[in-house]
Amino acid sequence: MNKTMNSHYEFGRFQLNLTQQTLWCGAEEITLTPKLFETLRLLVERHGEILERQELMQAIWGDTYVEEGNLSTMIYTLRKMLGGEQDGTVYIATVPRRGYRFIAPVVQVGTMPKPMRETVTINSLAVLPFKPLGPLGMEAGAAGLGLGLMDALITRLSNIRSFSVRPTSAVRKYHGWESDPVLAGRELETEAVLEGNFQWADGRGRVTVQLLSVGTGAPLWAQPFDEPFTDVFSFEDAISQRVADALTRTLQVIPISPTRLRWADAALC
Repeated sequence: MNKTMNSHYEFGRFQLNLTQQTLWCGAEEITLTPKLFETLRLLVERHGEILERQELMQAIWGDTYVEEGNLSTMIYTLRKMLGGEQDGTVYIATVPRRGYRFIAPVVQVGTMPKPMRETVTINSLAVLPFKPLGPLGMEAGAAGLGLGLMDALITRLSNIRSFSVRPTSAVRKYHGWESDPVLAGRELETEAVLEGNFQWADGRGRVTVQLLSVGTGAPLWAQPFDEPFTDVFSFEDAISQRVADALTRTLQVIPISPTRLRWADAALC
C-alpha cells in the first residue's frame, strides 16, 4: 500500500502516522519498536481482514526463522499498549488456527497534521455552535446537537491552561449565526475562533472543524472527524475528545497533568 497517499489512520483515541512511523494516543506519543510498528501497520491497513500467522511472520521477519511464539508476543504487547480491555474495546481479535484481525473501526484521514506546529500560538479561543449540513437543519435535534458538540468541546478545552476559552454562556447567542465567524471572534475579543459543521448518514456522523485567526481571517487548521452515530451523548463525547486532542497537538499547548508515555504506560491513555 502507498504510505504517502494513506499516511494517517485513526481508531479509538489513537492516530497511526505511517509517514513519521509514530503512534499517538491523544496528545501523547507512544514509543514503538520497528517490528511492533510494522505489525500494527499491517493490521490497521487491512482492518476487517484475517491476516494469517505465516503471512504476518513473513512480512515482519522475512526469511529469518523465528518461533510462532514471537508473533504471539508481539500481538500481546500491542494489545497491552492499546489498553482496550480497560474500556471494553477490542482492537485485535484472534482467529483460531488462522491468525489475527483488527476489528475496531478505522478512519483513513490522509495526511496527518504534524503534532507540533510552532507557527500556531494563541492565548484565547472561542468555540462557536456547530452547524448542520444539508437537510439536517430541518430535522429535530440537529440544533441541539450543534450546541451539545460546542459545549462538550468547551468543557474539554477548559482543562488546558495554555490559553483561555470563552464559556458556553458567552457563545450560546451565536447559535444560528450566519455571518462571518471572525466577526463573532472580534466581538468576543479572542485571537482565534473555532467553527464546525456536522452531518450523518448510515449510522455514522462526520464533523469538520476549522480554526480561524481573528486578526487576519486566515485558516490556521482544519480537519474532519468521523465516528459511529449510535446516540447523541456518545457521539458528542467521542468527537469532542478527538477534536480537543488534535487541537492540543496543533497548538503545542500543555495539559494540566502532562505525562509523556512510554509504550508500557499507554493503557492509561
